[in-house]
Order: sequence, then C-alpha cells, then structure tokens
Amino acid sequence: MIFLHKNSWNFFLILLLYALAFNQFALITADPDLWGHIKFGQDIWTQNSLPLTNYYSYTAPDHPWTNHEWLAEIIFYLTFSFFGSTGLLAFKLLLGFYLIYLISAYNLKNGAKHWVFTGLMILTIPALAPAFMVRPHLWTLLFFTIFILLLHKGLEGKPVVLYWIPLLMLAWVNCHGGVVAGLAIYGTVTLTAGTQSILAGEKTWKPLLVSFLCSCLAVLINPYGITLWEFFYHSLSQPRNISEWNSIPLLSVQFLHLKILAFLFFVTLFLPGKKPLWKMVVISACIYFGFKHQRHSVLTVIVLAFYLPVFLSKLLDNNKLNFFKADNLKTPAKLILSIFIVLQLIDGYSKYNQNQFKVLVEPQVYPSYLAQFMKANQFKGNILVPFDWGEYLIWQLPDSKVSIDGRFRTAYPENVIGWNKKVYSVQNPKILEKYPTDYIVQRKNYASKNYLNGNDNWIKIYEDLVAILFVRKNKDSVLQKFDKKQIIQPTEPPSMNFP
Repeated sequence: MIFLHKNSWNFFLILLLYALAFNQFALITADPDLWGHIKFGQDIWTQNSLPLTNYYSYTAPDHPWTNHEWLAEIIFYLTFSFFGSTGLLAFKLLLGFYLIYLISAYNLKNGAKHWVFTGLMILTIPALAPAFMVRPHLWTLLFFTIFILLLHKGLEGKPVVLYWIPLLMLAWVNCHGGVVAGLAIYGTVTLTAGTQSILAGEKTWKPLLVSFLCSCLAVLINPYGITLWEFFYHSLSQPRNISEWNSIPLLSVQFLHLKILAFLFFVTLFLPGKKPLWKMVVISACIYFGFKHQRHSVLTVIVLAFYLPVFLSKLLDNNKLNFFKADNLKTPAKLILSIFIVLQLIDGYSKYNQNQFKVLVEPQVYPSYLAQFMKANQFKGNILVPFDWGEYLIWQLPDSKVSIDGRFRTAYPENVIGWNKKVYSVQNPKILEKYPTDYIVQRKNYASKNYLNGNDNWIKIYEDLVAILFVRKNKDSVLQKFDKKQIIQPTEPPSMNFP
C-alpha cells in the first residue's frame, strides 16, 4: 500500500491522521432530526412506499412532502434496527475513515510530501468534524468526496473514470439534496475544462460532456422526477432562518481551520506552479459558498484537501526544500508522535464511552422530561412546538401531531413556517386560533417573554428546567385530572440513550 511505502514514517503519519479523525469525529449527541430520519425510514420500509403528504402535522396535513432523503433514511433505519444507535455511530466513523483514505490515497499517489500532507490534514480533519453528526448530510460528504476524486482522475489522464459520475449522481440524488452542489460544480467544470480542451485541440471535452449530460438525466431518476428539482429551486431561492445557513463571521476565531486553509489557497495564487483553471474556479466558488453558508464549509474543505497538499509539495520540490523529508527526523520525533496518537485515541474513546458507545440524548437540549410526563399521562393531541423539537416529539408521542419540524420546506408551506415562528413572539390570541392547537410546548428560557401572559384560554400544567407545557382550557379530560391532582409525575429520570 502507498501508505506504508518504504519506511515507517508513512505508517506513523497515516496512523496519526486516523487517530485524529477518531477523536474529532466522535460527536455522539443526537441531531435534532435524527428521530425523524429513523421514523420516516421505518415508515417507507414497512409500508413499501413514500408518503405523499405531511400526515405528521396538524398545520399542513395535506401539504405535499418531497422527501429527498428517503434512501438515506431507509439505510439509517435498517442500521438502527440491527445495531442500535451504536451502529449509527460506527457507520458515521467508518464513513469518516473512508473519506480520509480517499483524500490520502489521491494526495500521496500524486506526489504530496508526507509532512506537508499531514500538516494540512491536521487542519482539514477538525474543519470537517462539525458535519459528523448522524444525518443524511453524511451522504453528501461521501458522494462529494468521491465526485471530486473522479473529477481529478478524469481530467488528469484517465477520462474514462468520468463515466462513473452519472451513477454517483443517481445514488446521490436519492440520498440528499446536496446533489445540487455536485451538479452545479460539474456544469462549471464541463464549461471551463471542456472549453480549454476544445481550444487546445484535445478530446477530453467529449467524455466530459457526455458524462455531464448523462448526470443531468441520472438526477431525474428519483421518485419525484423533475418536480424534485422544481422544489430545490424554490427552496434554495428562499431565505432560511436556520443557524447552519448563516454566513461565517470573518473577524473571529470561529472556523479558524477553514480560514487558514482558504488563506493558503489565496497565497498559492501568487506562487509559481501549475494551476488548472477548472480547479481555481471550483475552489473559488466553494470558498464563496462555504463562507456564505456554514453548512457548505465542509465542501470547501474537501476541495482544498485535493489541491493544497500536492501543489505545495511540488512547489517545495521545485525549490529543493528537502528539510521536509521525513527521513531527516529521528526517533525522538517518532516518540512524540506516538504519544500524540495515543492521546488522541484515549480522548476519542472517552467521548464514545461517556454514553456507553450510544447516541446521547441530552436532557438539557431536548424536552425529555416533558415527553416522559406527557406519555405517563397519555396526553394526545395537536402540539405547538419549537422548530427543532418537532421530530423528537413525533417519535416520542406517535399519537399526536406537531405544528412544525425539521423537514421545513420539504413538508411545510411558507405560511405555516412563518406562523410557527411568529406565534411564539406575538401576544395575539387570534394568531393561536388559526390552527386547532391542543398543547403548547415552550422553551423555559423564553419564559420571561411569555406571550401567553393574560391569555385565559391556556393553562400551564407542567414546567421543568428545559420546557413548559400549556393546555387549552377546553381540554376537559386533561384539566379534570389536573384539578383533582391525578396527574402522574414520573420519578425516574428519562434515559439519555437514543431514542
């Protein structure tokens, strides 16, 4: 294997990267939408069909549901069914290791110096880490990495590998909406590299164009056909009040690893060396969108990981800067590296072990006690919920329906999204009466801004450190139990293990 090559340094450096990835990718907390992904995957698998409407909601029960993550959700459901949440964590980690392998194999086979590559990967891996929650976005990380690898190979002497890209796009479009980024980049590459090929009298443009056109057809092979792409256009053209869609603050230490990598790229623009136009265009576009939307920053990191190590290594070779050779480093350096590797493994193990290698449901983040209280008392009905608690309560209270959840525009119209945001801040009873709400779940830290003050139609019947529960005054079955002090108060704390 290229990783082992002729001396033990390769082994030390690659082991260091995997140990760092093991530690950095050890995010065990549950993503707000994980309950929904498992539940929706279960429904699709058991019913052998895709749901057409949003039947989990009482605010938009007949609204079309465009589930572009259906295949990823089935895989998550089956993984969870057979291996529990430990299997989900293992899947995530193995996917991360595979990404490191693909990036490492390409760079080392194309002349990247081990120390240059390792130094850049020490920046790259922590920059990738925030994306390693168990969510369908992982599939975009995988497919995007393979896509960039195929582009490099196809445009660097092996054009036949470009014909694999349509198959990749076919799987990608049925797993996650990140395929939009892949197809946009492919169109950009086809235009730039294809034009250069024609002007240079080469034939690379032919497989490139054929592969791109086949990719355009492949992404139409999904349960929704062209309608899916109409949805993507509508959804992406609308503003999103979600933190991961915010821009990256430039004048702060946030996303520092990404900022260093982007800075190094801009430095290379002023250095001698071969810089293919298509790479410069793609990287520049990824940096722009990566800084514009935080969720795209990991794609920026991936494209930089396929460019910076090889370019900087060749620059060092051309300038005969041989002090980067690993052979110049002796046993003390190997000892230091060994200690660092062991520390990374120990730290990573402790993160997984804090919840017995299971996905962690933090009671200070999710309304675990409230859900336990509602289940113990068999409360059922329509529940007004904060956006990021919706799918948690869909799982915990299957006989109830929610006002909104993390599916956002895939299952809810704009007027419902706007209403659910506004209803928590405006003291106007008429807004609440727009939909038949039975219960209101409110975050405890919003209690000082309680919009229900003075509203006699709602009664608070439960409160903990995270959430408050209100019930509509005409909910007789609940209020009678409340007045007679027959409400059950669970004494055992809820489990912190997913689900």
